[in-house]
Amino acid sequence: MATGMDTGSELPRHLDLEVYLANYQGRTRIAKALFIGEHIPDLAVDAYTLALDTIQRDTKDTRLYAQCLQHLNTALEAQHRPCVPSDTAWIKATQHQHKTTLQQLESDIRTYRTGAMRDGVRTRYTRMGDEYYAWGDMKSAMKSYHSAREYSTTSQHVLGLWFDMIKVNLATQHSTSVRSYVTRAEATTDIPNKPVSLSRLHCCKALSYLCGQDSHYETVAQSLSHVAAEASNDLNDILSPNDVAVYGGLCALATFDRTQLQTLMASPAFRSYLELEPQIHATLQAFQQSKYSLCFDLLQDYRNDLKADMYFHAHVETVYDLIREKAMVQYCTPYSTVDLHRMASALNMTVSGVEDCLVGLIGDKGLIAARIDSHAKVLTAHPSEPQSNAYHLSLKTGQAYERDAKALLLRLQLVEEKMCVGGIVVKK
Repeated sequence: MATGMDTGSELPRHLDLEVYLANYQGRTRIAKALFIGEHIPDLAVDAYTLALDTIQRDTKDTRLYAQCLQHLNTALEAQHRPCVPSDTAWIKATQHQHKTTLQQLESDIRTYRTGAMRDGVRTRYTRMGDEYYAWGDMKSAMKSYHSAREYSTTSQHVLGLWFDMIKVNLATQHSTSVRSYVTRAEATTDIPNKPVSLSRLHCCKALSYLCGQDSHYETVAQSLSHVAAEASNDLNDILSPNDVAVYGGLCALATFDRTQLQTLMASPAFRSYLELEPQIHATLQAFQQSKYSLCFDLLQDYRNDLKADMYFHAHVETVYDLIREKAMVQYCTPYSTVDLHRMASALNMTVSGVEDCLVGLIGDKGLIAARIDSHAKVLTAHPSEPQSNAYHLSLKTGQAYERDAKALLLRLQLVEEKMCVGGIVVKK
């Protein structure tokens, strides 16, 4: 499990642990609980207890059970409370059941292969993949799902296997593979229950970028903006409806322009998710209304909750910085001169903090064309140069025309030499 947050984080202000984890199912719920237990000591006992219960109820992962039990007892010892004994009866029964199930499935596969019953082979391989997934052997689960793919005959079968492969790669956080399988699933013909299926794929794609090294926040926002309202009850094994609002809203706030942000907020589907997170909704509204101080107060109030999130914790500071930079650019755009004292008050920042940020926006990133009078604490925008802008535009247009003309001449020469027939280049 990826971590990027120091242990001992402050207690989230809006987190009711049981209500929060009730929004998830299966391994997603377990992973969320384990992350909270690891990073928030005050909630460790409750989080590990809930994770342990879910492991026993929803999986056959005895190894993960032992690890979680060890973490729980460590947390209990830190509070001078008695430890929880291992449920050896459950472990032995689960191990026996797992072994028996695999033996039966392997026998069935041999029988169906002999009888050339392709659908029987497919279902047994799929069940074998599910068995390995429940056991926690992701490599064997992936192998079984791949074997089932060879015997799939309908688009529904294929789509189901793409989802199976996606869930395995999400569990192991192989983000590139997740995106690859999402693309294949989206290309499936005759997708059953299309709005819900595509919504689940959009959620998987968004998570793959949040888990990966190259976080494209605009892509995350765009993916989650396409989640249908009717899919809200079918996402819990991936993320919760609240996550759609939080991840999508904050990533959109960091990357969308005003028009895109307004369109998103006006979308009936996304608005239904925003209603589940009124603080995120209020943050978006405050930003759109240029009430930056209120916007940043709301963001600051929500910071610890986001740092307790398994997927978003590593992105909190980056996303917050992008939102602040975007607010500063929008604040400066209408004016030729800006008083840094008033700007600091409007953005809920110190004057020195505003000045440092503006230096980066002017020099390093080139997002603001202006200069700063550090003594008078005034920002002065560079005057626009319409003649220079027209010159650069005409030069760019001329270069594009020259490139297109050369491409056309090359095409005509190939046709003349009979080296191009029907769009296919052949040897002369």
